[in-house]
Amino acid sequence: LQVSQAQLTYSYMNVTAPIAGIVAKIDITPAEQVTSGTTIATIVTPGEYATISLNEVDAAKVAVGQKATLTFDAINNLSIAGTVSEVDGIGTVSQGVVTYNVKIAFDTNDSRVKPGMSVNAAIITNVHSDVLVIPSSAVKTQGNISYVQELNQKYPSAQALSGITTTETPHDVPVTVGLSDNTNTEIVSGLSSGDQVIMRTAATGGSVSTKSAATSATTRNFGGGGAVFRSFGG
Repeated sequence: LQVSQAQLTYSYMNVTAPIAGIVAKIDITPAEQVTSGTTIATIVTPGEYATISLNEVDAAKVAVGQKATLTFDAINNLSIAGTVSEVDGIGTVSQGVVTYNVKIAFDTNDSRVKPGMSVNAAIITNVHSDVLVIPSSAVKTQGNISYVQELNQKYPSAQALSGITTTETPHDVPVTVGLSDNTNTEIVSGLSSGDQVIMRTAATGGSVSTKSAATSATTRNFGGGGAVFRSFGG
């Protein structure tokens, strides 16, 4: 036991960096005593990383290897693909709230991205191929039941998207939903490709008519289950 304890103590004599790179600055002097959490050096790595903090619910959905899309408040129209490279195994508790740090490696570097910039990360946690997708705004819920609304008549796509004024009362169609990325939702059953569903309704001038904007269900590959995470100074 004494030998094991001595070996453990000896292992603390070596400090290992979590990333490969070049030591750009040393923040301590030889023989200086430091405590846990003290910054001893700054390392510059060729690769760029974004670090975000997730709550325990979101962290449970994220795993190393998942793809992500990164955007930056300071740089308009810049979107960088990335890959989750590290997820904390132990959370940090602050005021009773547990958070986990997640590191996302950039697939490509961009010189406009600077350390400390605010970053938004959309992480794809699941992907389904060749599925039926409609805008999430068209899906309504009542209790545990999801449904969409349709009209009996089918309209030309351009007319449907611009809005339809009709006295017809929409009817409810129960659906089974799958993945969602907060913008679009997968429909597992209840609709067919090309069906028109109502995205929103608005009453017109005191009459009983409604103006409905409709969209057609389309089939495509869909990466859902993702969420947009925001980090400051990452």
